[in-house]
Amino acid sequence: MRRSAVLLVCLLAGCGYSSRSVLKSGVGSVYVPIFDNKTFRRELEFSLTEAVKNEILYKTQLKIAPKKKADSILTGEIVEYKERVLTEDTNDDVMETRVFIYINVRWIDQRTGRVIMKRDRLVRPTEFVVAKGETLATANAESFDDLAELIVQAMEADW
Repeated sequence: MRRSAVLLVCLLAGCGYSSRSVLKSGVGSVYVPIFDNKTFRRELEFSLTEAVKNEILYKTQLKIAPKKKADSILTGEIVEYKERVLTEDTNDDVMETRVFIYINVRWIDQRTGRVIMKRDRLVRPTEFVVAKGETLATANAESFDDLAELIVQAMEADW
C-alpha cells in the first residue's frame, strides 16, 4: 500500500522530468551563421554549423531565424584541429587515430546585447579505426554531432 502511494505521488508530481527545453522563455529564436574556421582544414565549418542547427531544432523549442528577425545569435569558431595516431601496424600504417576539434561559442541576446552563454575550447575527442572502414570524414561527423550536443547543453545550463 505504501509503495503504491509513493508511486502515485511520483506520477502525479512528474518527478521533475520534462521533455521541454529548459531555455529561458523570453528567447524564442536564434540566428546561427556559418562558424569561422581558424584552422588549415577547409570546409569543416559548414558541417559543424549544420550539426549545431540540427541539434538546436531537435533538442530545444528555439526556432532558427534570419539575423534581423532572431531574438539571439549563436556564433562559433573552430580554433584548433589535431589528429593523434593511437596505433600502427607492423608496416607503420595507421590503424587507429583520435581527432580533437576545439571550438569557441558565444550566444548573445540581440535585443539587449547581453552575452547569454560563452564557452571557449570545447572539445569532444573522437576515434576512428581504419580496419573497421571508418575514415577521417566519419570521425569528423561524429565529433561535430558531439560538439553540437555540448553547445546545446551549455545553452541550457547557463539559465
